[in-house]
Parts: sequence; C-alpha cells; structure tokens
Amino acid sequence: MQLIGFLSICCCFFYHNVDCAFCQQPVTVTKGCIEKHNCNAGFKSLVLSEDAAAAMKEVSSFLNAEYKRRCWVCANYQNLSATPRDCQDWYISGFRDTGVYTIYPSPGVTFQVRCDMVKDGGGWTVIQRRVSASDFYKTWAEYKAGFGDEQNFWLGNENIFALTGSGDYRLRVDLTAVGGATAYASYQQFAVAGENDLYRLSVANYSGTAGDSMSYSNNMAFTVKDRDNDLYSENCATHLKSAWWYNSCSYSDLNGPYGGDNTGGYERGLRWYTWLGSGYSKASSEMKIRRR
Repeated sequence: MQLIGFLSICCCFFYHNVDCAFCQQPVTVTKGCIEKHNCNAGFKSLVLSEDAAAAMKEVSSFLNAEYKRRCWVCANYQNLSATPRDCQDWYISGFRDTGVYTIYPSPGVTFQVRCDMVKDGGGWTVIQRRVSASDFYKTWAEYKAGFGDEQNFWLGNENIFALTGSGDYRLRVDLTAVGGATAYASYQQFAVAGENDLYRLSVANYSGTAGDSMSYSNNMAFTVKDRDNDLYSENCATHLKSAWWYNSCSYSDLNGPYGGDNTGGYERGLRWYTWLGSGYSKASSEMKIRRR
C-alpha cells in the first residue's frame, strides 16, 4: 500500500496547479482495499529516488493505467467522481438502472455505453447486442469505430481495446433461442489488442450453460469483409456475411445475418455451435464485460 500512496502523491505533484481536492477522492485499487490520497504541499519538491523508480516499474499495468486516468482527470480540471471508467464504477456509485451511461476508460478517452445493471450482479459494460433485424456485415473502419443504436450495436474495436487495456476483464455472453430458451457462456479472461495487432482476441477459462464455442477463436486477429486475417484459405467474413475473430473459420459468430441465411451451403447467423448447433441462428445475443 505504500507504493500506491506514493503514486497518489505523484499524481498531485505533476499536476500541482490543480486543486488537490480532485485527487483526494478515494479509489479502489485492489479488491476490498481503498486508499485515500495525500496531497500535502510538502511533497511538491519530491524527487524520485532509485528505490521509488524501481517500484514504479514493478507496479501492475492496471495500477499504471488507473493512475494515468486519474492524473488526466486532475490535469483537465474534472471531478473524478464524474468520470467512471466503466459500468462497474457506475454500479458501485449506486446507479442501478440499465441504460446508456458515459464512461472514461483511459486518459482522454470518453464514449457512451449500454450498462446492464441487473444480470449476474450488475455493472456489465455491453460491447455487442442484437435483439432484432440488423445489418452487421460491415467494413474494418466501421467495426473499428463502432456502429448501431441502443438495440443492436457493436461498441467498436478501439473502444473495446481502450476498456480491456485499463484492467483485467471477464466476458459474459447471453444467448436467447427462438422460443425463449436462454443460455450463457462466461470467460474469466477477456481482452482485445490494439489495431497494430489487428484487434487480436484473448479469451480463456470458460464456465456456463451454452458450452465453450469461443476458445477456438483465442489469439485470433479480427477479420472483416475488407480485411482477411483468418487462417482459412479464403475470407471467412465474406463466406459468412459477418465479422469475427475467425480461426478457420469459427465455432462462434454472433455478428452474422440476423435470422440466419444458409444459402450457398454456408451456415450463417448468430452462431454458437455448442448450444443448439451451428446452423441454428439465435434470437438474441449480448456480449458484456466486467472487471474481475
């Protein structure tokens, strides 16, 4: 905890022209542990010692990201209490209504998301949702930026990268079949790399009732109709009229044609092979993430 306190002081030191009251807001840095900041003016002449510099290098990537986020807030004269990084922070702050919220996942990055405040303890940031007729056969640029409305959308690969790069996240996939049956898949590890690594997927440690259809896509780059990054001899996205982390091609694909389209011998639709088979398009899907 001494290191965490030191980082807090650094935040106020580097941005000493900002009222330290902004920095004094408590932040949960580990489960069950809240550290309050000390912005005593006596620390403004602080110079990093060799021991402190070494300690800074050893701090987790999560803490580094969190304090960069907080320092950005302080430097830009924003109240930290108004800048949650994700839906989990909104939930912790007492908000319980599912809907659209604004988040600040990393320094200088802000956008709106749909928050699921009910399912499995609440605080989930929804990154994909399909509940009715919707066109997800889009380009690399469209998947990068995100598209859709509150009912049917893809949050955007850049936004998903910004989120999962700010902490350790888990994924929950909720599926509904035609007729109303439901199932889910949970993964304790979920992250998406940046564009320079083709928005590569990291997913692991399955549990749930829908079966594990996503591990086959682990470590795969993202493929769309105008950017073929899969291992198949042809483009999986053009065959399936979709976009996904295809291997060769995939056991899961929730961005296919809504309602299914099996013309030409291809099983298309909202596919999750281990639940009801790959040729059975689901009635709805939601992909949502929350910090572990």
